[in-house]
Amino acid sequence: MRSPFRLACRVASAAFLVLSLCLPASGASPEDDPAVPAILDRAESLFQSMKARDYPAIFAALSAKSRETIISETASALAGAAKQAPPDPEALRSDFTAGGPIARDYWDAFLRRFDPDIPLEHSRWEIGSVEKDRAEILITHHRADHPATLKMSREDGDWKVGLVETFWSR
Repeated sequence: MRSPFRLACRVASAAFLVLSLCLPASGASPEDDPAVPAILDRAESLFQSMKARDYPAIFAALSAKSRETIISETASALAGAAKQAPPDPEALRSDFTAGGPIARDYWDAFLRRFDPDIPLEHSRWEIGSVEKDRAEILITHHRADHPATLKMSREDGDWKVGLVETFWSR
């Protein structure tokens, strides 16, 4: 007959083995993910493009949802201001892609309220969760208690910044 102690040891060993197979390897963290440098580079390049007022680069760094939301909101704002039908979304998309006059007006207004130096020079960056096509960067301003969670998504093989997904109210 087996002693209860030996049985408990065997059960504990089996449980440990099962748990060790289910849990990530010791020391594995989001920082270990090979995609992390590309994720951080894309986010940093967005803020650098804002600082340089490189309007085509800003628009190119954004997620499809962010680009489409900006196009839609801009079309509605222009139609409301002119009291006419909204402008053609394709014409707006082309203007934003090329950094045309509408894009310049939009990003200049945006940058009057948002200082890209805050995330670039006055904040601490940490990688949050990293999944196959989604990631988060935690950006904590030196005077803030809690980080902003910058949402990232992989689209067509490249990481994009979810500006709308991160900062627009739901």
